[in-house]
Amino acid sequence: MKYVDNETKEYLEDGSGRCDRASSCKNHKSPNKNQVISEFIAPIIQRTASTIQSDFLNLSSRNFDENNLIQFLEYYFSEGEIQLAITQYRIGTSKYWKGATVFWQIDSKNQIRAGKVMLYDDKTGKRIKVPYSHIQWVHKLLKLENYELEQCLFGLHLTTNSTIKKIAIVEAEKTALIMSMFLPNYIWMATGGKGNFSKKMLLPIKGFSILAYPDKSEFDDWNKTALQLQKEGFKIKCSRFIEDKDLPEGTDLADIYIESRNKTKSIIPQNNIQKQKLKYID
Repeated sequence: MKYVDNETKEYLEDGSGRCDRASSCKNHKSPNKNQVISEFIAPIIQRTASTIQSDFLNLSSRNFDENNLIQFLEYYFSEGEIQLAITQYRIGTSKYWKGATVFWQIDSKNQIRAGKVMLYDDKTGKRIKVPYSHIQWVHKLLKLENYELEQCLFGLHLTTNSTIKKIAIVEAEKTALIMSMFLPNYIWMATGGKGNFSKKMLLPIKGFSILAYPDKSEFDDWNKTALQLQKEGFKIKCSRFIEDKDLPEGTDLADIYIESRNKTKSIIPQNNIQKQKLKYID
């Protein structure tokens, strides 16, 4: 470990330092006497996020008639709506599990940070968790060596050319995909996990107006983060829309909209459904 100057906060360049295997090595060189008193710090290791070649994304962009999630969506949305969502979010199909979906994480530079493979039931749209949770990463399936996973928001790449300045954030990728068809007046993104609602993940969209929709029972944690980010200049708000409803823990925005569509699908004309669903989010 090198010494660092307490005033300049820079490493000393006189060769002073101590081996971090001190118990066995004991190699130690003190700083020059005329140096400002200094302290040990561990070396800072800068890691570069790994990326995946676009060829793998292109190969996954097929066989949607065998994709369970897409089959489920066909009951609620038109072919045109689904095709647009697939194209925007670069949705893929995986053979790892028959009918599985690939959610690609693509950053604002159009670099593929990761791909998450998930399996859904084609009738309920729910993720299959029995006999185990069906989630896998593309870089593991490809056995990419020394892969440094650095996640980004699912849908982050949509900020590059969009004229929409309002971003809505949910936890699940499936929810973002579905809500993009229900309410296309927002750019819908997903954290991919409740713990990913953080400054690090949200920093690339700091200049946007952000509205977050945590799942039922997750409001307090997300709102705490949102309030802190407000102090740091983010234009962000955490909605109580789901939290204030009498719903089971874990319910998300797509669950509410799908249930509403189930109740109205056969009795309300399509144009009236559009007007009704706009009321939900305001």
